[in-house]
Amino acid sequence: MQEHFLEQEKQHTREVQYMSVAVSAEAQQEQMVLPDLKTIAPLKLVALDLDGTTLREDKTFSSRLIKVIDLLQEKGVTVAICSGRAPESVITFGKMLHLDSGHGYCVCFNGGALINLADIKKDLFVSTISAQDLIDIEAQACAHGCAIHAYSTRRVLLTESNIRFTEMEIAASMQPFEKLLFPDEVKPQEQAYKLIAVGDSDKLDVMRQELPAEFFERFNIARTHPNFLEFMHKDCSKGNTLQQLCAKIGIGMENVVSFGDAENDIEMVKMAGVGVAVANAMPTLKAVTPYRAINYIDDGVAIYLEQLFSLPPQA
Repeated sequence: MQEHFLEQEKQHTREVQYMSVAVSAEAQQEQMVLPDLKTIAPLKLVALDLDGTTLREDKTFSSRLIKVIDLLQEKGVTVAICSGRAPESVITFGKMLHLDSGHGYCVCFNGGALINLADIKKDLFVSTISAQDLIDIEAQACAHGCAIHAYSTRRVLLTESNIRFTEMEIAASMQPFEKLLFPDEVKPQEQAYKLIAVGDSDKLDVMRQELPAEFFERFNIARTHPNFLEFMHKDCSKGNTLQQLCAKIGIGMENVVSFGDAENDIEMVKMAGVGVAVANAMPTLKAVTPYRAINYIDDGVAIYLEQLFSLPPQA
């Protein structure tokens, strides 16, 4: 028990150290922008990103957000966490929001997997990239002085080098990794939910600019962190997997309100009836929606949901 507690404490320290999101002075001043509540479709599903959107700097949820989510679930609203994180991590946060006892789902790996929190042993939807994709992306990363991490469907987390960015990814995934030599140790049957090129921000900037044009046809590519550039199947996104979930529960995307802060949130924000960028969001996300929640540090999502669903303030 003591060993388990120490491991949890180490994991929490890693997350706070590596996965915190800065909020600029400008973002701290940005105000909330709501839709016209008289003209939107009934909202039946709330989709929440984690890092930089709902998780506080200490990687917990505010009591206000937890209370708001409880109230929404009591009203029969479905809630889905939509994250680039692995299931082990997302499920843990889902339980913190009591989604395992209500109407809760998890979209993991930026849409690579969909899980019902009432039955976490079975993926409802899976989208992957191939062994050749892994080899081709790694070659580009290597040429630009970057490393790669891959979430394999068989081997959890693969990496060819244990660098400081690996600690960052372990913090987000809550999983160990296996060292893998590319391309020799990549087996033909290997498939992955996503692959991340990791490295210094300026190196990733150059890598993205110099990727072959066909990569943008083959993959969905998103910057999710200054040190992470993520590659998924071309049809894999939080938005597309949310659409699968909506079809499963009998609603449309017009009945969804979604919240995000990074490029991997673009599709779900664009496709939702109400897509919201938090004030600290990347400019590329803000460009696709007029709706704003105040920054995540000041509980922007909880306050927005109170206004959107006409709930009493839970502060």
